[in-house]
Amino acid sequence: MIGATLLGTVLALGTPPAPATVTEAGQEAPLGRGVGELSDVVEVTVVNVDVVATDRNGRPANDLARQNFRVFDNGAPVELSYFGRGAEAGDAAPDLLREPLSITFFFDNTHLSAASRSAVMDQIKDFARGQLDAGDRSVPVYAMVVAFDGELRLLQDLTTDYIALAQGLNRAEAAHQVFTEAQGLKRRSQESFLQLMDQLNARRQQSAGSIGALRATLAELLAYARVVHQDSARTADAIEQVVESLALVPGRKAFFLISDGFAARPFDRLLQNVQKRVAGRREETGIELMQNREVDAPEGFDAPNNLYTRNSNIQGTAALTATSFQQHLSTFDLSDRYTGLAARANSHRVSFYAFKPPEVEVAAAALSERVSDQQKLTYLSDLRGVLNGLAHDTGGRAWVSGRNVETFFDQVAEDLRSYYSLGYVLDEFVEGSIHEVRIRPRPRNLRLRHRTSYVARSLRERLAERTVGALLLGWTENPHGLHIDSIQWDTGGGGFYDVDFTVSVPLDKLVMVEQAGERTDQVRVVAVVLTEDGEQLAPSHIVLPLAIPDRDWAEARDQFFAVSFEYPIPRGSHRVAIGLWDENGGNGSYIRREFSVR
Repeated sequence: MIGATLLGTVLALGTPPAPATVTEAGQEAPLGRGVGELSDVVEVTVVNVDVVATDRNGRPANDLARQNFRVFDNGAPVELSYFGRGAEAGDAAPDLLREPLSITFFFDNTHLSAASRSAVMDQIKDFARGQLDAGDRSVPVYAMVVAFDGELRLLQDLTTDYIALAQGLNRAEAAHQVFTEAQGLKRRSQESFLQLMDQLNARRQQSAGSIGALRATLAELLAYARVVHQDSARTADAIEQVVESLALVPGRKAFFLISDGFAARPFDRLLQNVQKRVAGRREETGIELMQNREVDAPEGFDAPNNLYTRNSNIQGTAALTATSFQQHLSTFDLSDRYTGLAARANSHRVSFYAFKPPEVEVAAAALSERVSDQQKLTYLSDLRGVLNGLAHDTGGRAWVSGRNVETFFDQVAEDLRSYYSLGYVLDEFVEGSIHEVRIRPRPRNLRLRHRTSYVARSLRERLAERTVGALLLGWTENPHGLHIDSIQWDTGGGGFYDVDFTVSVPLDKLVMVEQAGERTDQVRVVAVVLTEDGEQLAPSHIVLPLAIPDRDWAEARDQFFAVSFEYPIPRGSHRVAIGLWDENGGNGSYIRREFSVR
C-alpha cells in the first residue's frame, strides 16, 4: 500500500481522503484532490554537457560563445537551450555560471598499496585545501572521502570544512593493506609460468611432460584471471554505487579515482609478453612454436574455442593457438561494464580524474618479482586502460605515469576553473538507453574534452539512486525535516510480514509557490529497503502534487503531510532509506533507519 495524508489540525481543511492502494510496487493510484494526489507526470529532461576548451598549445580558450559549439545527440544536431561559462570564486562578471562543485576522493584499496597511497597523500591534501579555500557562498566547493576494501566505507560525507575532510583523508591513509586471493594466485602462476618458459627456451624438442606443464600452467592462469575479473567487477560495482549516490547533488562533480590500476580484460598483454620471451619475434607465440615442432597436445584439450574443456575421448594435436586462448579469456572481459559506468557517470555530471600514484607499482605487477624478469616481461594485464578510458569518456583527466604529481593537480584545478556548460532539452527518451554525444568546435583547431555519452535517466530514477546512497553509504542530509514516524507490521504469508512505514514532512520546509489563489508544490518520495541478508528491495515511489487554498495557508503551514509505504519483509534486522525531492525548491532530503521485525 502507498498512501498520503495531512497531519495536524486537519478539520479546518476538511477530512483527508483515504490512502491509495496499488496492485504492485511502484504503481500509483489517485488519492483525491483535497491535499494532493499520487500521479505520474510528463517529465522534460535537460542534458548538461561540461566542456573544457583549449587551443593547440593547451592554453584555456576562455572567450568562446554559443556559436563556437555544434552539439549532436545520437548523431542528430540539437539546439542549445542554454550556454554559460563557469565562474570561480571572486569573479564578479554577471554573465558567468555560479554553481557548486563536489569532489569525491575514492581510494580503491583493493588495487592500491599502502605505500602508494601514503606517497601522494600530502599532495591530495594540498589540492583539497586549495579547492575548499577557493569556494565561497556564490560558488561553494564540497569534498568527500570514500574507500573500498571489499566493502564501501564513507569516511567523510560532503563538507566545506577542510578540517573535517583532512580527518577523513587521515582515516583513509591509516587503513591496513588489503590482501586479496588474486595476489596469492599471481605469485604461484608467475613462478610456474617462468619455469615453463625457461624450460621451453632451453630445449628444442618438447616432451609430453612439457605439454603437461603447459596445461597445468594455463589452468593456474585461468584461475588467476577469474579472480582478477571478480575483483575488477566488485570495484566497478563500488564505483557505480558512489556515482549514483551523487545523482541529485547540484552542480559539477569531480571524482578522483585513486588506484594502482585494475584490468578490464585480464591477460590482454600476456601473449605479447610470451612471444617476446619465447619466440623472440612478434608474429609467433610460444604456443605456436610448439605446434610447429609437431608436439602432440595432452589429452583433454578441445580445439579451437574450448581450450579448457576436458574431454577424455579427445586425443592428439589440438589447436593451442594464441587466438583460442584469448577467446577463452574473453569471457572475463569487463570493457562494456566500464563503458557503461562512464555513461552512467555522465548522466550525473560526474567527471573522472583517474590517478595512479607513481611511487610504487604494486598492483601493476610483472610476471615475476625478480628484477631481471620484470625487464623482459611487463604487465600481465593492461591496468591503466580503465583509468584512461573512464577519464576520457567523462571529460576528465588521467595520470598513470610520471612523478611530477603537482602537475596533474594543477591541470585539474585549471579544468575546474575554466569550463563551459552546454544544455539542451531531451523531449523523448527510453529509460536506461545510452546516448552518444559529439561536439564540433568552431574553429576546428580548438581542442575539446567533454563527456562522450550518457544514460538517459528520469528524475524518478535519479531520486532512487541518491536514496540508495543513503541506504548503503549512510550519506544522509535532511533540510526538510523528513521524519520516519512509525514502523509497524502485521503477519503476512509465506514467512513475510507486511511492514508499514509512515513518513512526515513539515509543510513550512517546502517551497510552496503562490499561484491562482493556491499555494502549490510537487514532491516526490521514495523508499528503499535493504534486508538482513543483503537483498535490496525494489524502490517504491510517490509523486504528490500539493495544492492548498491561500485562505487556509496560514493554518496549514504549521502542519505536516505524511506518506506511507508497505513492504513484505521477512523476520530479521533490516534498514530503510527514505528520499524526498522538492521540485519547487530543487533540493532533496535523504534519511535512513535501522529496524527489526520480530
